[in-house]
Amino acid sequence: MADFHKNILYYDFHWDYPKLESGKGVFLYDKDGNEYLDGSSGAISVSLGHGRADMAQTLYDQALKMAYIHRDIATADVGERAAEHMHRCLGMDRFFPVSGGSEAVEIAGKIARLHFVKQGKFAKRHIIGRWMSYHGYTGNAIAYGGNPARRKEYNAEIYNDYKIAPPYCYRCWFGKDPATCHCECAHALESEIQLRGQETIAAFIFEPVSGTSLGAAVAPAKYYKAIREICTRYDVLMIADEVMCGSGRTGTWNALDHFGVRADIAAYAKSISGGYFPVGVAACTEEVAAPIIEKGIFSPGFTWSGNPIACAIIDKTLSVIEEEDLLANVKKQGDYLKERLLALKDKHACIGDVRGLGLMVGIEFVADRKTKEPFSPHLSFGQRVEEGCRKHRMLTLGTARFNRGVSGDGIMVGPNFEVRGEEVDRIVDTMDTVLSELELEIKL
Repeated sequence: MADFHKNILYYDFHWDYPKLESGKGVFLYDKDGNEYLDGSSGAISVSLGHGRADMAQTLYDQALKMAYIHRDIATADVGERAAEHMHRCLGMDRFFPVSGGSEAVEIAGKIARLHFVKQGKFAKRHIIGRWMSYHGYTGNAIAYGGNPARRKEYNAEIYNDYKIAPPYCYRCWFGKDPATCHCECAHALESEIQLRGQETIAAFIFEPVSGTSLGAAVAPAKYYKAIREICTRYDVLMIADEVMCGSGRTGTWNALDHFGVRADIAAYAKSISGGYFPVGVAACTEEVAAPIIEKGIFSPGFTWSGNPIACAIIDKTLSVIEEEDLLANVKKQGDYLKERLLALKDKHACIGDVRGLGLMVGIEFVADRKTKEPFSPHLSFGQRVEEGCRKHRMLTLGTARFNRGVSGDGIMVGPNFEVRGEEVDRIVDTMDTVLSELELEIKL
């Protein structure tokens, strides 16, 4: 292990991390000038290209003007501008900026709870989630999530085990075909509400497009309309975790927009900052906020909630996406990326599925495409693909254990919104090379 690793708690202490020094567009550079293609925008996080002078200038200008105020003491025009801009783009009505996705989910859950507490509905405190989901690493966020590997180390702190099956069509938990099914995965929510008691359920939380736990799995077209109807009928709020899939990542401002449904509460982060500052946002409709506003106090928060630098970065990021028509580029390049990856699937039998929306695409690897049998976890196939990509100087986001947390391997591909066609080609061509090498190595 290199000396520069010795004082940091890294994710994987056996991984030889490249030490990066700078970036430009979709590329990153190490101290020797070697170029790495950022094929996954970090953790599907960076929406704008690396090294943008206008984003750096926004940080500088706001820090020079005013870096920090506390929300309990004062407010600033930059916060109002950011909120108005988010309202215009994202469609929610009330916004609460925080420092990241986990915090945004925490606040989203608290908004749901307070919505009912302020109406005297004190029993409505539980939030139903989905198995094979991920909502963050803070206490409640882990509890809402359903990723077994991430939950097991913190089981002593987890108290919320209200979960339903995910809309995972490639390995449907109900053994159905999405073309003919009755959306059993959606109607499972109604059963869970009835079993737990409608009077105890505050909300249902979900990723409109699944993150790393299911590798960009997309629900059937009818799924979220069924969920919306069930939630409305039982007075249960819909919380959309748009942290990874939102803020333009799928080609629309909200990933949920693809399904013609509006959430009651949403959490944003990652792409909403362009990748230039730690930012998250909890948001809700005016109807959800009304009982809280009527009582006059919204108590949850963190020291850095709504700080001026974060608000300036949100405002600037949304402006860049609009002015440079990047949503159109996300759709165009996302369609091209999937087209090329589907062609790659015809060449490599280890690719079982290619899925996702916009520039959030997942590849699931299998040992047998016909039976969908996963590779043995001991083979670490997905990790070896990730390592192969890194060897060829492309950074990707490896994922694993899609199959009920037991087995399954994949890779997430998601370059930033400014990516060009030739860079998409390089991503796919590198993946082709890596898979060819790995197939020879393990004799597939």
